Parts: sequence; structure tokens; C-alpha cells
Amino acid sequence: MNSRMMMFSALIMVALSVCAKKVKLTIDGTTSRSQTTLYLVVNKDTANAQRIPVNDAKFSVTVKVDKNDFIRLLDNKQRPDRGGFVLIPDNHHITVDIWDGKVEGSPMSQRLQNAVRAIQSAGPGTFHIDVFSEDPKAWEEARAQESAIRAQMEEQQRELVRKVMLENKDNNIPAWILYCFPELAYKYLDEVTKDSPKWMRHPLLIKQ
Repeated sequence: MNSRMMMFSALIMVALSVCAKKVKLTIDGTTSRSQTTLYLVVNKDTANAQRIPVNDAKFSVTVKVDKNDFIRLLDNKQRPDRGGFVLIPDNHHITVDIWDGKVEGSPMSQRLQNAVRAIQSAGPGTFHIDVFSEDPKAWEEARAQESAIRAQMEEQQRELVRKVMLENKDNNIPAWILYCFPELAYKYLDEVTKDSPKWMRHPLLIKQ
């Protein structure tokens, strides 16, 4: 871990957490018809994951969490996908469609979903340029062009991470973005944390 990340982690660990208010909410919705079970994980506490039965693609669960928590709905609690479905408890009733990423009753959750999907889509992923030639020069040119395009897409992805974090400095969305995309956020870490925003103290970022 580089020195800036070490300093950032240390700062988080020594920061005092603000007392969080407990909220009770019901989450219901739909998922894939082939799914029979979901797991609810608060922040990164997979040890206390709550199993949610799924019947005919529908599910419902009522939980009590801190108002600053992230609620994660996962297929597999042993392999918690950081880019998975995540909710912010800003209402007492939230309805979701995991299949298409829609959220009703929680504007902040939908905002977070949209941000995560936009960041994921902006990256190069499996982008490549096909070459239908046996000419070594054609392959070399294609690989160079592919590398340049991927680098441009990666830079656009980093800029989007910066934009999302700066636009949401007064809420906890940056905590999830940093947790999900640390390699993308690192370049702008000093800029997005210079005013010591409250989200820096989020339990999700405290190394255990």
C-alpha cells in the first residue's frame, strides 16, 4: 500500500464516528425467477448476513439499521460483489427490481445505482479490436490503437469517479465509490478528501 493510502486509512481509523440514528425499513421487490435466496449484508459484515427467501422471484424483508449504513443484496455472501445491488436507507419502504436496477421510494439509492452503473460502463471492460489479417503490421497497429483507446476510456472512468465523489461530498455515496473503485479514486484522493468530509469516517472504510 502506498504512503498516501496508508495515511488515509490511518486517518479514518482514528476519526471519531458520529452517533448514528437507527431506522427501520422494509425492502421488497423482484429478482431473477431462477433465484431462491438472497443475502442481506450491512456494510461489509458478511459474518452476520441475513438470508432472505425468494418465492416466485419476489422477496420482502424488514430490518433496522443505522441511517448511514449501506444495505447490500447479494447472491452469495461468501463472494460479496462490490459492484452488487446496494441501498441507502433514506425511506421506510423501498421497492427494488434487482434484474434491471430500478429503485422506488429511495432517491439516494437510485442515485447510487446510477452512479455505479455509469462508472462500470465507462471503463474499457473487455474492449478489443478484432484483426482479420495475417499481416504482423496490421496486428501491431491494431494493438497500439486498442491500447490508446483503452487508456482513454480508463481516464474517462477516473474522471467520472472524481465527478461523482465531488458532487456527493455532503452524503455517503463517495464512501461506497471509494470502497468499490479504490484504484480509480486514488488519483483524486487528496482533492476529494481535502475538507475532511464526514463520509471519510464511514465504517465501510475502516480497515478491520
